[in-house]
Amino acid sequence: MSSISSIDTSLYSGLIESMQATSGRNSSANAARPTYDSSDAETAQVDLSNYYSDIKPGDLLRTVGDNVAQSAEALDNAMVSAIQNGYTVQDAINIKLAETAYKANAYVMKSTIDTFELTI
Repeated sequence: MSSISSIDTSLYSGLIESMQATSGRNSSANAARPTYDSSDAETAQVDLSNYYSDIKPGDLLRTVGDNVAQSAEALDNAMVSAIQNGYTVQDAINIKLAETAYKANAYVMKSTIDTFELTI
């Protein structure tokens, strides 16, 4: 297993696509937006009294921080490997994947810190 594939990306499903869809030059002016029909929505009661009782902010911040550190290490390793291999096409792909993972992890870290600053 390579260092790139060992990063847990299950927390970030769809994050990379949403970042690419809204970034300046890659976004289209007429991007398709999902539509929702509220007439079919059920109005069931939901008990939110213990919604925040199981949150452990220290664990979340440590996990997100570990993911940022792992993705930074993976990016470093991909660049070192490219230098050692003479920068092949596969090296370019590995660097791009590692860079995208690092950006996604950094974005989640920033969002997590901003969220906890607002709630504290």
